[in-house]
Amino acid sequence: MPDLLAATRRAFVRGILLLLPLAITVLILGWLFRTVTLLTAPGAARLLTILGVPQGALFPTLTALFSLALTLGIVLAVGIVGGNYLGRQAWAFFEHLMMRMPLVRWFYGAARQIMDAFGAPGGGAFQEVVAVEYPRHGIYTLGFVTSTVTGILPESGDPGQESICVFLPTTPNPTSGYTVVVPRSEVVPTSLTVDEGLKLIVSGGFIHPRARTARPEEPIPG
Repeated sequence: MPDLLAATRRAFVRGILLLLPLAITVLILGWLFRTVTLLTAPGAARLLTILGVPQGALFPTLTALFSLALTLGIVLAVGIVGGNYLGRQAWAFFEHLMMRMPLVRWFYGAARQIMDAFGAPGGGAFQEVVAVEYPRHGIYTLGFVTSTVTGILPESGDPGQESICVFLPTTPNPTSGYTVVVPRSEVVPTSLTVDEGLKLIVSGGFIHPRARTARPEEPIPG
């Protein structure tokens, strides 16, 4: 019986991990479809009327199909245009304008940084997976090294001591969490890749490789 429950739990978590990207895609496309439909429904109705389509029961369905085709066309066009030089320059100019707006730049910049961190191959902005003694002594939390800083912890007594910024994500939503600044000598390196660390955190520990951690007194490679 315990084996059956464990297998069922693993299968359930695996199903969530497989469906999560699809769910996010559906939510984004659904939002885009509703937005495009709201903007184009009047024009689509007039176009169908000009084309001689009768005002019957199929008229709303045809209008929705027109909006759906337009939504897919917008996504495809953005992907095609964004793949060439002129498209990348235009998108960079658009992002520059977004980042100059006082309120919009905070939300857009935060969303952009999250996508860069989690969406890029190999974890994007994340450099390595480490274990940090947090939230108290004797308990370790997995985190991702994001940057290296020097002299940010003056209370350590060594203003030149190298410290690292570590992002500690939450389970099962790794886009939220805490950022801690830790002396490099006080973190424990692991043999996990960034992708393996993300899978381990999102699954709550159900999906994990056979990880090896170094002792706290061992220096971190590099």
